[in-house]
Amino acid sequence: MSRFFRIVFCLLVLVAVHAGALSLQRSVGTEGQGFDADTIRCAIVIDRKEATRRSVGFNYELLGAFGEENGSFMRILQPQPSPDCWRQLAGDSLSIVVFNATDSLPGTWGDSVLFSVPVKGDIVWTVNRSNTRLLNAVNFWYARFQDDAFYREMTRRYFRSYNTDYLRTMLGKGPVQGLSPYDDMVRRHAARVGIDWRLLSAIIFHESQYNMDALSSMSAKGLMQVRDVTADHYGVPTDDLFDPDTNIKVGTMLFDDLLRDFRREGLDSAEVVKFALASYNSGGGALAKRRAETAEMGLDPNRWDDVAVAYRQYSNTTPAYIEAILETYQLYQQIID
Repeated sequence: MSRFFRIVFCLLVLVAVHAGALSLQRSVGTEGQGFDADTIRCAIVIDRKEATRRSVGFNYELLGAFGEENGSFMRILQPQPSPDCWRQLAGDSLSIVVFNATDSLPGTWGDSVLFSVPVKGDIVWTVNRSNTRLLNAVNFWYARFQDDAFYREMTRRYFRSYNTDYLRTMLGKGPVQGLSPYDDMVRRHAARVGIDWRLLSAIIFHESQYNMDALSSMSAKGLMQVRDVTADHYGVPTDDLFDPDTNIKVGTMLFDDLLRDFRREGLDSAEVVKFALASYNSGGGALAKRRAETAEMGLDPNRWDDVAVAYRQYSNTTPAYIEAILETYQLYQQIID
């Protein structure tokens, strides 16, 4: 009988520990830990080296999964200048900074922060040294989440190869598992406006190589390289352009509007796509000038191959862009439905 009571006692202790851990997770940030219980402000400052680019999107989604389980909204600032983010973390205006532990902390912030357990490789989530409640919640959650099927699916999506050379090796071997980690988003936004999602994926590949944190020299942001002026046009806050879903939504709306414009001109479907891609790449003003120059040369301004002649007087960038996207689109059509 005593053995029976000992077993029951141990089970009760385990239940109490588990309940306490869950309570800890739910109460993160409710006792002066530097952030509101409903919002956890984060920054991702992973060095954008090629070897770690996939980790940006992976950790972005991982932060969202942590917030969802804990009933918190993850306000993820992306990208965030490193000196500012460490200062904000030390001052409690940021709660989590995602960081590559092999890099050096700037300045003297090392004494102000604590690291989580490694999150896929050398990436860690960094918190204010006083915020042990959040750190414990992150470590406890991640230890369990690694065994979740969704975590394994996430890992496959972000860290498999999406290089077109690799995908060509899959020709004739049946459909591939996916084109990018963002297939679900692309499919959803493409279906909303009636665009082939594989064409949209080809645009994303050549605009950003599926890197959600891409930033061009002209300050075009994210997967489809959307500019602030475009976000303003569609009433989207520019701060949200590094959110993959928002970025793809805005880029899709722009491309759909361009397709509509050229359909209204009465161009055939193949020409519509090429002219829409040209406008997306070089801008409507530049395209209008090249079409006018095409007409002055006695060529057809409604035929892309003729307009490309005018473009090549200045640069081959836009014609090469269109050729590359259409080639990738053709590949995507062959390997996935």
